[in-house]
Amino acid sequence: MENSSHYKGVILDVDGTLLLHGKALPGAGEAIAALRRAGYRLHFVSNTTSRSEAQLAQALFLQGIDASEAEIQTSVSACLYFLQTHFSDKKGFIAVPEALQKHFSQLARCDDRPDYVVLGDLDERFNYAILNQIFNFIRNGAQLVVFHKNNWYFRDGKTWLDSGAFTRALELAGDTQAVVTGKPSPVMFQSAIQRMGLQKDQVLVVGDDVTTDVAGARNAGLAFLLVGSGKFKPTDLTAHHIPQSHFISAIAGLPEWLQYRVTL
Repeated sequence: MENSSHYKGVILDVDGTLLLHGKALPGAGEAIAALRRAGYRLHFVSNTTSRSEAQLAQALFLQGIDASEAEIQTSVSACLYFLQTHFSDKKGFIAVPEALQKHFSQLARCDDRPDYVVLGDLDERFNYAILNQIFNFIRNGAQLVVFHKNNWYFRDGKTWLDSGAFTRALELAGDTQAVVTGKPSPVMFQSAIQRMGLQKDQVLVVGDDVTTDVAGARNAGLAFLLVGSGKFKPTDLTAHHIPQSHFISAIAGLPEWLQYRVTL
């Protein structure tokens, strides 16, 4: 495969695009290997808050997908950048999984009247007590900061409520708007482009979710390609005005699409 398109880099979603229920989708490893042989710069993005970049790299490696920790970005790292930029002198309440607490260890904490609240994927720890506590922090003026607003996700072959469902409830009850640092916010994509050392018109975003991957690419002014796996539904094409030229049925078809697509 030769790089015959004008794209120099590809930003790839992980869950639903390369992996599904923790297993590699057919042809995912081969597709990534083909892109590397063609000289594309790759970056992998995920809205997960339960796994670090190193853990994601390991999960991909175990499924035969070549991705280094340095090529992976999560909504957590984007969140840290946002907080250090906008709340460096403030105190926060950090409601994230225990495994992620270490990433926020340098931030000033407050369990009484915080200036901001970071809400992550607490899974089974989501209960009335924690939601009511955060609700009252918001009522007292705290800014709600979230990694993403995904409503659900795949795990163990099933679908599960994601933290976005609780975020929307808190926004409604607290009459506020959360700051989102992951997809579809352009923050993550802009950071990825910077780390890849490329210009916007040289990068293609590939993903399965129209509400995060496609919307995020559009928000950041990037070209996108929707993949018919994971969260994809056939109705997405018409409901979100996506032409067939922006769609492939499976990740295995990405190298061929890039080889023959000169412009998007």
